[in-house]
Amino acid sequence: MFIMKLKNYMIQSEENMVGETEKISLLEKVRDGLVDKTGAKPKLPTTIADLNQETLEVYRIPLKFLYYNDRNGRIASVISRVSDDIKVAYEFEDNNYNKSIENMIYEANTSALKNTKKSIKDKGQQVFGYVLDDGRVIDGNRRFTALRQLEQETGKTFYFEAVILPFTYDKKTDRAKIKQLELAIQMGIEGKQDYDKVDEAVDIYQTIEVEKLMTIADYAKESNKTKKTIEKQLGSAKLIRKFLDFINAQENSYYIIKDAGIYSLFEEAVPKLDKAYPKGGPSLEDAIEKFFSFVLLQIQSGTSTRAYAGRDYFENIVFSNEGSHQFNTETEDAIDSLRDKLEEKRVESTADLKSTLSQSIPELREVSSSYNKVVSKSKRNANVESFIENVKSMSESLNDMEKGNGLPSSLNFEQFNLKQLKEIREMLIKINNCSRELIDIYENEI
Repeated sequence: MFIMKLKNYMIQSEENMVGETEKISLLEKVRDGLVDKTGAKPKLPTTIADLNQETLEVYRIPLKFLYYNDRNGRIASVISRVSDDIKVAYEFEDNNYNKSIENMIYEANTSALKNTKKSIKDKGQQVFGYVLDDGRVIDGNRRFTALRQLEQETGKTFYFEAVILPFTYDKKTDRAKIKQLELAIQMGIEGKQDYDKVDEAVDIYQTIEVEKLMTIADYAKESNKTKKTIEKQLGSAKLIRKFLDFINAQENSYYIIKDAGIYSLFEEAVPKLDKAYPKGGPSLEDAIEKFFSFVLLQIQSGTSTRAYAGRDYFENIVFSNEGSHQFNTETEDAIDSLRDKLEEKRVESTADLKSTLSQSIPELREVSSSYNKVVSKSKRNANVESFIENVKSMSESLNDMEKGNGLPSSLNFEQFNLKQLKEIREMLIKINNCSRELIDIYENEI
């Protein structure tokens, strides 16, 4: 009885995976009269070895024979949201996979999908897509999604118009050709709208580092970008994966980076960390960890999306021996404690991360305090004008306190505890003593 149950379980598990069940062949269904030609002749955006463009056709394919490409770089962050429990499957087998991806694509850019849907409803599908012989959608996710929703809403039968490529993901040589085509399509007008910065970096990492389908030079050539740009994006993806590990998230949870709006920080960091630590090693790893604490500070304070948010950090800490030493010394214990708190709970979303950060306010406050001290000190020393402005700012702050009988008008003493009041008093004593000595110094210089 147990063996029978085990066999049934194994059969069911295998049937949930396209890779384990018998794959369909769209070209066979063409020969069987189940898939029709449109009469249109496609023009490929690039030349692909062993692919005769003259023999290619555009077909009207029933949606039930198609499924989203789980290896498509353009929806990498979308795919990473899908539960590991949901296996790739054809629509007629199990619609959970396609439905999950459909919902994610809709949520990622609702307005764009609505526009595509309206266009198809009014004028029909204007741009054909690309699919593999087994029904995997290589290009046209938004069009495929729009057609699926129209079919669900109207009860009518819709078809996805696409070229059927005689390729399979089972062969590495075919996967390289598929990637070449994807990049060529990306250079088109519609394709350019599809790639998100995070998805693009992940696609580069997946193509070059994981599957080794292309070199950096190959990817740069096919995507019409410089090698330097590809290297920077590849470095960004590697740094992101380290960050996800640091916050105790799965290393492919790329949607967290997108949701938090922090990709620009990683892109900015790559060339600067490479420049500051050309030999790598423990010093670089330590600097990366300190940088991650700065990233978390930006998320917690809500300034992560600000342009050039990391400029002051790199200028005054990474590229300053004095600033780096001060920041590292003052934040070491706080970052250790922060890391311990992150390890207590698995981060599955941006909300999870912010929840952990809300419980790490003392640690983040120490990081913030040290960062502000280092940057302020550096700016004070920058030039005469900025120095005078800082002195003027301190003077104005004290004037505001004097006018408000000890506090700016927006605060009152009931908001402070006894410890805080004593701390402020001690600082004012220091300011008073220090200012007396400084007055004498300036008197001697006049």
